[in-house]
Amino acid sequence: MPKGIIYKIQVDKPVFRAIVRECGSSIIKLGACEAIDCTERTIRRSLNEGKMTPCFLDQIARYLDVDPRLLSGELHRKADLYNNDLLRSLYLAHLRVGNYPYFRKRQTDLNKQPMVELLEQILALFEISFSQYESMDFEAQYLLQHDLLDSLVPVIRKHFSVDAYGRKEMPDLEKVINDLENFREDHYLHLYAEEVLRERFLEKPPSGKTKVEIYRMSTEELIGLDMDASPGK
Repeated sequence: MPKGIIYKIQVDKPVFRAIVRECGSSIIKLGACEAIDCTERTIRRSLNEGKMTPCFLDQIARYLDVDPRLLSGELHRKADLYNNDLLRSLYLAHLRVGNYPYFRKRQTDLNKQPMVELLEQILALFEISFSQYESMDFEAQYLLQHDLLDSLVPVIRKHFSVDAYGRKEMPDLEKVINDLENFREDHYLHLYAEEVLRERFLEKPPSGKTKVEIYRMSTEELIGLDMDASPGK
């Protein structure tokens, strides 16, 4: 980026003002807030320009407890991706402060972190090296992750009465465990495709397929071919 140019994020003024009102605040209150490093004048100038520095946007979003993407109008702009009027209306109706707290953006960023990095940090707390984990076979690694996550569920329920969205039932509390279980199933399914299906089809290619085609197929394609060859399964 050229020297002197400050990176700014596109901000939709009407959306920004509407979200601020929905949060029970105002531009004047934001400008007077000590937790925000910009003045009312700076906020108004940024809105008129249609751009705001990421730092200021994040500070305001954190103070209001709203997802910065909702506050800036980024999520609203995605409504243009819907060609169907009903689907577009339903999408826009869902864009409410209660559905998009500040945590939601933070959660999205944290979920980009590879699971192995988080696991390495946890193991390091107990003076276990990651190489010890890497020396374990797939099933042992899976069981460790599953036991670790499963043990956290009752701890979370004991110390928290609602999740970050204010939901008492915490519907997604065990989602990460379900995802891990599905990952294990997919792993063995693809292993089966590579070690069993490929050999089977190479030995006796299905009608219309050559051995060269079978050899070049991905495991997903092999699984699909097996399903087509066995519709009754």
